[in-house]
Amino acid sequence: INNPTFVENHLSNSMQSKLSTCVLFSRFDQSDANSDEKELAFSFLYLRNDYDDDEHNVNFVVEDIKFPLSSGRFIGLEDVESPSILGHCNGIVCLSPCSDNLVLCNPAIKEIKLLPKSGLPDWWGCAVGFGYDPKSKDYKVSRIASYQADIYGDGLIYPPRVEIYTLSTDSWREIRNNSLETDTTCFFPDYFQMYFQGICYWVGYEQPKQSVEYEDEEQKPMVLFFDTGDEIFHNLLFPDSFYMYEEGSSYAYEMSYLMYCDLRIILWNGSIALFGFNRFSVFPDSYGVWVLDDFDGAKGSWTKHLTFEPLMGSKKVLEFWRSDEILMVTEDGDIVSYNLATEKLKNLPMNSPSDFETIVYVNSLVPI
Repeated sequence: INNPTFVENHLSNSMQSKLSTCVLFSRFDQSDANSDEKELAFSFLYLRNDYDDDEHNVNFVVEDIKFPLSSGRFIGLEDVESPSILGHCNGIVCLSPCSDNLVLCNPAIKEIKLLPKSGLPDWWGCAVGFGYDPKSKDYKVSRIASYQADIYGDGLIYPPRVEIYTLSTDSWREIRNNSLETDTTCFFPDYFQMYFQGICYWVGYEQPKQSVEYEDEEQKPMVLFFDTGDEIFHNLLFPDSFYMYEEGSSYAYEMSYLMYCDLRIILWNGSIALFGFNRFSVFPDSYGVWVLDDFDGAKGSWTKHLTFEPLMGSKKVLEFWRSDEILMVTEDGDIVSYNLATEKLKNLPMNSPSDFETIVYVNSLVPI
């Protein structure tokens, strides 16, 4: 299974498979109720895509894989908190198990790699992305560190600094950040969303370099994306309706609301899409899906394709595992599958711990 051609063919088959969708859940578990020992746990939920019956039966299989933290794979990690998933690509997951450490893990083959420390200081905050560079055929982690404060007392906001980790060299290097600033503004990637076809996507914002009082501050949310081959950032505005705001409310307030309305970038029907609360629809708390059309790697336009109301008793929307099927968490902590067309629910044999995360996952044999 270590043959590169076999690994590549296996990955290609996994990505093209239409029979099932794999959803990966990550969390930390107590290995023993009488011990403080923790273990990194992954649950694979395999959902069959070929069901077609009146009862809306979802066929599924659950598989657990666990890594005891005392096994030696996590030597050097202190104060392990929760396994925050920062990104995933070709079966490799980028995790942040604690505040300033990054880990690459392929849970399917039980391989874990602790990355060396970045050379950039973490002044105020840092955004991380992970993806594959098809030009160099290498995996890259991008780390964008920002001041986000007037630390020099000169009334200016400084652009972020960018560092790239390359798996083949197991090292970091700083790159030019020209594409993250203009003469008057800076661009800040914030929440990493996904990798797709050589590009990493964040929800981020544009901010004037001249700092102003918070209540008048203008931060314009947008999509920021990074070409892993050219190592250049680009930006794209959200749909026009996202920048509407109510009369009498501050621009900054409305923009901050937009940033925290469960907005995410997803892959939907093979296309890049925005998914989140559709605040300005007839039903203010409904969800919407906007697809990115005519995308050429730098620019594109948005078209709204879907609107649906949240389910009564639902607490959190997890993932689309089909174009018309969503995994959700109920207020009781149960995980259910909801079909948008039939409006039917199917309970799944998993309960939601308080600190878990989930992604649609591609099984692979890619080594780290």
